[in-house]
Amino acid sequence: MPDSITEFSCDTRKTCGQMSSCDEAMFHLLQCGNGRLDGDNDGVPCESICR
Repeated sequence: MPDSITEFSCDTRKTCGQMSSCDEAMFHLLQCGNGRLDGDNDGVPCESICR
């Protein structure tokens, strides 16, 4: 049973402008610990793509 997040990787640090989806941004925030994606610390990364 494939998991959709397996397409994402923590190998490359990305900015919000490089993210292709909110799912990818959430993966980088939660799985990779990239807190810079959540500028206002509300638990929602990349406000421009995750509303």
